[in-house]
Amino acid sequence: MAGVYRVPFHPAPLVISLALTRKSPSVMAHLVQSELSRPRGRYSNGSVRTCQNCARAKIRCIRHGATGSCDRCERLGKECHFPESRSTNGGIKRDSKDKRIDLLEAKVDQLLATSVSPIPRNSSTSDESPASTASQAKDAIDKGLLTVDATNVLLNEFRATLMPHCPFVVIPPQTSAESLRRDKPFLFLTILTATLYDNMPLQRMLEKEVKKKVSDCMIFDGPVSFEVLQGLLVHIAWCQYHSRPRRFSQYLHLAISIITDLQLDRAPEYRLWRTRVNFNPEEHKESVSWGHDERRAVLGIFYFSSSVSQILHKQCTFSYMPYFDECCKLLATDSEYASDQHLLHIVQLQRLSEKINSISAQNILGTHGPGSSSERSFREMKLELEQYRASLPCPLNENNILFMQYYTAELYLCQISLFDNKPKTQSPRREVSFQIEALRMGLVAAKALLDYYVCLPLRSEMAFNNAIWIQIGFALTLASKLVVAASEPSIQPHTAELCRALDISSMLSRCILRIQALVTSNMDASGDRDVFYHYEQRLKRVQWWFENRMLSRQKSDSFQPPVQPSSPSGAENNHLESTQLSLDGLNDYTMIPREVYDMQWPGFFPDATIDEILVDWMEYTKASEQRLR
Repeated sequence: MAGVYRVPFHPAPLVISLALTRKSPSVMAHLVQSELSRPRGRYSNGSVRTCQNCARAKIRCIRHGATGSCDRCERLGKECHFPESRSTNGGIKRDSKDKRIDLLEAKVDQLLATSVSPIPRNSSTSDESPASTASQAKDAIDKGLLTVDATNVLLNEFRATLMPHCPFVVIPPQTSAESLRRDKPFLFLTILTATLYDNMPLQRMLEKEVKKKVSDCMIFDGPVSFEVLQGLLVHIAWCQYHSRPRRFSQYLHLAISIITDLQLDRAPEYRLWRTRVNFNPEEHKESVSWGHDERRAVLGIFYFSSSVSQILHKQCTFSYMPYFDECCKLLATDSEYASDQHLLHIVQLQRLSEKINSISAQNILGTHGPGSSSERSFREMKLELEQYRASLPCPLNENNILFMQYYTAELYLCQISLFDNKPKTQSPRREVSFQIEALRMGLVAAKALLDYYVCLPLRSEMAFNNAIWIQIGFALTLASKLVVAASEPSIQPHTAELCRALDISSMLSRCILRIQALVTSNMDASGDRDVFYHYEQRLKRVQWWFENRMLSRQKSDSFQPPVQPSSPSGAENNHLESTQLSLDGLNDYTMIPREVYDMQWPGFFPDATIDEILVDWMEYTKASEQRLR
């Protein structure tokens, strides 16, 4: 018909496939069978597959057999006529198009055929969400991976060994594995996964189950409950045992989203469930509170978000809130467990660490000289840390989290003062005393933290949470830099005693021996080794960098000209004038490639050379292993 635009013909099986999932099995089977039995392409007599009546109506033409009327014309009593195909170039193009359509229809038909599964006659045919089907799936006990007795042993192991390193999720002593499995299956699964650190292949298998459960709850239409928050918190705490790439940030943000949706970041009386777009002003949802359990969980998310992001130079997405003080005070005054008393001090110390992080670059080595803002900021924070320690009701070494956290804060203050911000202009006479003070404080803090670690009972570090491992990695790398900086001939008289006491070379060897005792020959399904195997490789690289740098420093010092003696009257002033803490090559960082970045033991190595050598610090690959051979 001239002047009339004809809508191109599009096959309909795709529409049928979308609606087919909501049909009964009998209807689905009938439609699939009709699709499979329908002839394809042009007929053997050369006629096209669409009659003139159906073409004018712009509907699909279906004819069973190569001859006869189509179904629609036969039903309406019309004369059905199929025109002969054309042999022009346009016809050849349409033939090619029809062939492509036939191929697509065949694929759709194949998908439709495979989607039809037998369903019991008396069962419901209503739609089921992925979460509802997942909730009926078998767990580790049903699959025969673990027995009920074994899960009880693992639960007791979690309470005795792991829970002290994560007092934010507390399992009461009277809770059995059976009751936890029944009431909180997701939390039960994450606890089993964390506690199976001695069986890495099985641990990685359960980790995959955790990923499936998380996707069912958070991505599909499964229930997002407070139990999911607790399970995510346990999974985050020991994420060093996860398969790579580790998803610490992703799990953390999912946990924060639950806190936001359930309004757990505020007191229960301020949880306003009515929104500003609600048309019914009388509609009100009663506030729900999980008591001390929710307060512990909120404080735990703050601790991991703040402590990890601070060291890894990331934005903290769950910073301190005044409501946290209220949670800590309620837990301290009405403590259910002994660990509740320590949560107040953990939050206060992390608040001090955030305060150190908030010091601007203009205040750190920005204005130099005695009494400058940089020195005042440094000494004020140092004094606040000392006052905090003096106010603790118990010795610092009675709590692993507090001990590691405190000396990490001191090291972080040293890191910011010496390495993170380089001054635009050098003023050796004015800044050297301040830098030496920061350097000495860092050496003392590094010795305290690392001595505490290497003196622990063997294998006790397997219960450490992820934040503590990051703190140990930070202490080792920063201690290596401090010793290299302190080896300057003009600085050495002020730091030699502290460097000998730290003995970082021997300390690295002792740490490597401890890690080697934890390495196993086990591999997971993807052929990856356990986390301690990778820790060993990284520590050896730290050791290699330190020994190489110290050897280079010793060679350069051997060619230094002798220092001319100065007059006795101005000996001390002349010594300070000629003294300069050389930080060249120790405060320049090269970004680690995004594709190999991981949340484990970040690369704080001081120059581009070592960054190139340790380019896969986060992900130890087979290629790098071959290069080391």
